[in-house]
Amino acid sequence: MTHPPHWRQRLTAAATAASTLALTLTLLAGMPYVLWRATGVPWPDHVSSLHEFAQRLAQPVSDPLMIDLLAVVGWVCWAAFATSVVRETIWYTTHLPQLIRNRHAHHEHVATLSTKGSLAALCIGTLVLALIGLCRPQPADAQQLPFAGELRAHITATAPLTPHSATQSTRPSDAATVPAQVMTGWHSPAPSKPHGQTQEVRHIDYTVLEGDTLWDIAHQHLGDGINWPRIYALNKDRVQNDGTRLTDPDLIRPGWQLTIPVTQATTPKPHAPAPSNPAPDTTPTSPTETPPPPSNSHRQSDAGPTQTDTDAPAETSRPSESTAPKADTKAGPAAISLGAASLIGITAAAGLLAARRYWYWHQRRLQEPDREPGAPALSPLVDKAAQAAHAATQPRRPQDPDALITRRTPPRPPQPSHAVAIGVQDDAEVLLDELATPAGCAWTGPGAEGAARALLVGILTAAERQRPRPPHITAIVPEDLADTLLPGLPAQFTALTQSADLAHAIQVAEQHLIAHARTQDEHDTAPPTAGPANTDPAGQTGPGTLLLLAVPDAAHTGQLQALATRTRPETLIVLTLGAALPGAARWHIDVDGTTTPGQGASPLRLFHLTPEAGRDMIDVLLTAHGQRPRLRILPIPSQPANSKHPDPPVEPVPDDPPARPHPVETSRPTQNKPVRLHVLGPITLYARGNPDPIGTNLRSEVHEFLALLAAHPTGLLASDIADKLHLAPGSDQNALKNLRRAVRRALRGATGITAQEFILLQGELHKLHPDLVETDLADFTRCLKEAFSAPSNPETHNASLSAVRDALTHYRGPFAQGSDYLWADTIREHLVTQATDATLRLARQAERADATPRERDEALRLLEHLATFHPDHERLAQHAIRLYQAAGRHDAARHTYSRLENHLADLGLAPEPATQALVRSRNQAQKMR
Repeated sequence: MTHPPHWRQRLTAAATAASTLALTLTLLAGMPYVLWRATGVPWPDHVSSLHEFAQRLAQPVSDPLMIDLLAVVGWVCWAAFATSVVRETIWYTTHLPQLIRNRHAHHEHVATLSTKGSLAALCIGTLVLALIGLCRPQPADAQQLPFAGELRAHITATAPLTPHSATQSTRPSDAATVPAQVMTGWHSPAPSKPHGQTQEVRHIDYTVLEGDTLWDIAHQHLGDGINWPRIYALNKDRVQNDGTRLTDPDLIRPGWQLTIPVTQATTPKPHAPAPSNPAPDTTPTSPTETPPPPSNSHRQSDAGPTQTDTDAPAETSRPSESTAPKADTKAGPAAISLGAASLIGITAAAGLLAARRYWYWHQRRLQEPDREPGAPALSPLVDKAAQAAHAATQPRRPQDPDALITRRTPPRPPQPSHAVAIGVQDDAEVLLDELATPAGCAWTGPGAEGAARALLVGILTAAERQRPRPPHITAIVPEDLADTLLPGLPAQFTALTQSADLAHAIQVAEQHLIAHARTQDEHDTAPPTAGPANTDPAGQTGPGTLLLLAVPDAAHTGQLQALATRTRPETLIVLTLGAALPGAARWHIDVDGTTTPGQGASPLRLFHLTPEAGRDMIDVLLTAHGQRPRLRILPIPSQPANSKHPDPPVEPVPDDPPARPHPVETSRPTQNKPVRLHVLGPITLYARGNPDPIGTNLRSEVHEFLALLAAHPTGLLASDIADKLHLAPGSDQNALKNLRRAVRRALRGATGITAQEFILLQGELHKLHPDLVETDLADFTRCLKEAFSAPSNPETHNASLSAVRDALTHYRGPFAQGSDYLWADTIREHLVTQATDATLRLARQAERADATPRERDEALRLLEHLATFHPDHERLAQHAIRLYQAAGRHDAARHTYSRLENHLADLGLAPEPATQALVRSRNQAQKMR
C-alpha cells in the first residue's frame, strides 16, 4: 500500500520521535539502573570522617577501589547529562515559537554548544522537531502528488519560477519539437469538487537562493508555510546539479532546483468531449487559456512581495513579461481630518506646506545660539496637513511590481495655486465660486463659525502658494468679526484686510467692482495685438476675486443687499453669517460642517476649524512672514545685530581679493565597525576595508528605512515606522520584513557577517545594531556634546573649537540630502540648528577684541562650510561679514552679502536692516575717503 506523501512524513516524524524518546529515557533511567546494579553506591559505608577517607586513599590500589572510582566517574557523567537535559528542555520550551517558524534555529543552537553539551541538545531538539512535524496540520484540499521519479520522467529542462499550464501538451512529439520548453506532469482533475469545479495541479521550478527555507518557499508559493511537506515530498529523491539529494528538510543549498506544486480550481467549459484519438494540434495556446498566476500573485501587484523574514530576495517572484506597470489610478481623499472637530482640504494643506518653508527660514533668523532649546516645534496639526500635501504633490508613478513596500494611497492633487476650496462633495473639493449666488449666500447653524474660520484660512494659505506674486483671491472682514474668527491678525495681512466697520467693508467692495469695470474696459478697448496686462495664474486680468464676509445689521442691510445683487464668479462674493439677506441662498451648517446647498443636491461637507486649530495655523502663517504670533512670544534682539560688536576703525589698507578660507576637511573618518552609514548629505553605506560605497543598487525605500533608523538610534516601533513611511494599512508587517531582508542581503554580502542581524528586532522595536553599524549622525551629535559640555571660558575655547571642527567634518550636507522624505524636514531643521548654533557660538568668541587671527580664520572656515549648504541662513552671513571686515577682507564681506541677497530674492525676501547696515556702513566709509 502506498501512502500519500504527507502521511509518509507523519510516519517518519512519529518514528523519529519514538526512537529519540526511547534513547533519551534509556540514558536518563537506564544508565543509573545499570550503575546501581553493577557497583551499588561507590561511597564506602564504614568511612565516617575525612581522616578515615584519607587513610582509605593511602591504601594500595585494589580492584574493588578501581571499580568504585569508575563508578563515581559514571555517576558524575550521568548527573552532568541529566543537568544538560533539564537545561535544554527549558531552552527548547522557551524557543518553541521560533522553532515552529524556523527549524534552522535548532542547528544554530547546537553549533554554539560544546561537545559534552550537544548530546542532550541533539536528543531534546530532535524530539521537539519530530513532534512539531507530527503535529503540523495538512491542508484540507491537498492533492496526492506524484512520486519524484514519475515527475522527472516528464521534465526536460528547468528555469526559475516558470509556471506552466495544465493544458500544455506532454506528448513525446511535442517534447521533441520544443526541446527547451519545461514539460511537467499533471494530475487528473479531482471529480469530487462541487459545481463542476475541478482541481488541477501545475508545477513551477524554483531556484534556491541564499537563506531560503522550505517553510518560506511554501509560504510564498503555496499560501502557507505549513505546506512545506508537499515540496519536500516532491523533491526529496531528486538529484541536484551538485550530485546531492534533498534528504534533510532543514538543509537546502543555494542553486538547487525545486519543483513546487500549485493547486488551483478551474471550471470546465460546457463543450462537447474531444474524440478519443484527436489529431495533433500544433496551434499555439491562446493567451486567454493560460492559467492564472499562483494564488499569491495579487500580493505582488498590490502590496509587494509577501515573504517571511529570511534572506530570500523580494525579487524571487516576478510577474509575467506581458504584465506592464499600470499607473496608480486610485483616488485618495480630498479632505484631511485634524482631530475630531477640524477638517481642511488638500488645497489649504498645500498652502500650509508652502508656508512651512518660510516658517523654518524665519525661525532660523530669530534663533539665537545661546538660547535653549532651539527653535519651537511646528504645530502637530500643521505638520500633519503639510505632510499630507507633500504626499499629494508628489508625481503619480506607475505601480512597481518589484517594490518592497506599499504606500498609502496619497490624497488627491490640490487645486491650482490661486484656487480656494470651501468643502468636499462626492470626494472632490468644491471651490469658492459655489458661493457666488445672485443675491449672496448666508451661513447659519452651529457649524457656521467654524466653516467661516476655515474659509479665511483657505484664502490666506492660497496666498502663500502664490508668493511672491499678489494673491488672486482676497477677503475683507469687519474688525470685530475677524477678531472673533482669527484673533491676533494685523489689520492688513497678505490676502485678508480688516475694516473698521461694515460700512468701510462695503466701500472697499464697491471700489473693487469699479476696479474690475475699469480693467474690463481697458481690455475691451485695447488693440487686438496687445496682450492682457497683469495676467494672474487663473488667466484673468484685474484685481481678482474679493470675498466680503460680514454679519448684517439693520443700518447697512440695504447697501449690503444691493452689493450682493452684483455677485459674480471671479469678481465678488458676499457671504453673511447668522442672518440672511433677502433672496440669498441659505445654508444651514451642522457642527461637522455638513450642509445641503439646494434641492436635490448631494450633501456638501464644508471645511471647518476649531479656534485652537485656527490659532495654530495663524501662528505658522504669521511666523512665515517674520511676524511674532500673538500667543507665542519669541525673544528678538533689542539692538541691531552690529551694535553689540561695532566694526573696528577702517584702516587705509587696499582691499584684498575675495579670498575664501580653506574649506573644512570632510574626508571619511576612520571606520571602527563593519558598516558605516552616512545620512548627513546623500545617504551612503560603507563596509570596513572597502573605500567605495556599497549598496548603491538598493531601492530608495531601503535607504529611507536606514535613514529613519539612523535618526532614531534608540529604536522605533513598527507602528511608528509604518506611520512615517506612509505604509498602506495591513501591509506594514510584510513591508518591514522585506526591508529588513534587503538590508540583511546587502550588508551580509559586503561584510561576510552572517551570524548576526544588522537590524535588531526586539519585539516590535527596530534599531540598528550598535556593534555592527555606526553612523555619521551619531558621531556628529557626540562631537557637539563634547564641544559644549564644559563651561565656556578661554581655557576651553581651543577644545571646543576642535570638537566643533570635528563635528562639522561629519556634516557633509543636510540630513538625507537629495531625498524628499515626508518625515525628514523636522529632523533636517533640528540638525541645521545644532550645526549653526555651535558655529555661531565660536564665531562670537572669534569676534572678541583679543581673538587671534588663527581663531578668526578657523571660525570663518566653519561659517563658509555651513554657508555652502545653507546660503540663505542670515545669521551665518552676518558673522562672516563681521569677521571678514575685521580681517580687512572687505571684498569677501561684500561677496558674502551679495550671495545672501540673491538667495533671499529667490524666496521673495530681503536681508534684515541689521545685515544691510553691516555693508552700508562700510560703503559710507569708502565714500568719505
